[in-house]
Amino acid sequence: MLEKAEMEEALALLHILVSCDTVNPPGNEKDLALKLQTLLVNEGIECQVDEFAPNRANLIFRIKGEAAGKGLLVTGHLDTVPPGEIPWKHSPFSCAIEKGYVYGRGVADMKGSDAAMLYALIRLKRKKIAPKQDVVFLATAGEELFCLGSRRFVEAEGMKNIGAVLVGEPSGGDLLLAHKGAAWVEVTTHGQTAHGSMPHLGKNAILAMNKFLTAFSKQKFNVSPHPVLGMPTYSVDQIKGGVAINVVPDSCTCGIDFRTIPGQTKEDIENMIQRAFAEVKLEYGEFKAEYKFTCLLPSVSCPAGDKIIACALQAAGKDLKQRGVNYFTDASSLVGNKVLPMIIYGPGEDAQAHQPNERLSVAKFFESIEFYEKFISMYKIEN
Repeated sequence: MLEKAEMEEALALLHILVSCDTVNPPGNEKDLALKLQTLLVNEGIECQVDEFAPNRANLIFRIKGEAAGKGLLVTGHLDTVPPGEIPWKHSPFSCAIEKGYVYGRGVADMKGSDAAMLYALIRLKRKKIAPKQDVVFLATAGEELFCLGSRRFVEAEGMKNIGAVLVGEPSGGDLLLAHKGAAWVEVTTHGQTAHGSMPHLGKNAILAMNKFLTAFSKQKFNVSPHPVLGMPTYSVDQIKGGVAINVVPDSCTCGIDFRTIPGQTKEDIENMIQRAFAEVKLEYGEFKAEYKFTCLLPSVSCPAGDKIIACALQAAGKDLKQRGVNYFTDASSLVGNKVLPMIIYGPGEDAQAHQPNERLSVAKFFESIEFYEKFISMYKIEN
């Protein structure tokens, strides 16, 4: 159990994280990484601030374990989404505490987990408890948009000697064993401009887009449901076209957010789009359109029955609900298509992510510190 002084220390660490504005864009995670580096060095933990773009940086350190071989990666991200336009009950960067909850942008997604994982590692350091194998802590920049920091880590061969991954994304204290991937696609239809009073002289790209979306809405995923994640989904979330109210538009673009499952390929999505293109051409004749992927992150899944699951349950000291989630995490780029033990556990509630008045249960925050400390000290990778 945490002592009262330790609870105060942990909350003070959380305050450091939340009070530092790392809204992405632009991110500015370097300032927070440097603050955490100073704190960690004072605890005898040497760490690296890896700046890979102006004011964008990952925080990385390694704790030596009892045995050589593959290590455990413990990871979370430092950036947050914007607070939004709706007024908050408390300042988004105040880390205010009220009635057992701490409020602030990122407390659930996922600075609460960052603080809990860091404090757990600090406690192990103070107690001189070595984990079973090396533990690498990675706090990334840019997860909210395209997983920039984790991709940087992979490109620098940071995953070369990693044998398992613990991600601290919000799980509400449940044990998450899989999450969907993301394939973001831009579809553009083309036409020809004309005066708005003489539309017959032009080709309206917005009307062409309407025909495409009608045809696309009839398409089905040609995959079987995943046992944890179910079926993939898609959502048409952006559309833009036209230059003026009195000009027939010559281009229109829509953005489609696909959430994919293990085993699903890029070609599956391309086939859906191409079938819709073919249907429009067959019915209307002339139709000019193209598409491109702006993001392609794979889904990930923990191997069924892996011992990392039993260790997590033992660390929790109770049965945990095991499930998957629709959102993606840095594991998409860190684990990718490899078969690697991976769990997601965090004190934040999934539903609080990106919400106004984002909040985190203080009790769950303290509980997660104890979980992380026990799991990190107990888990052993078979090399």
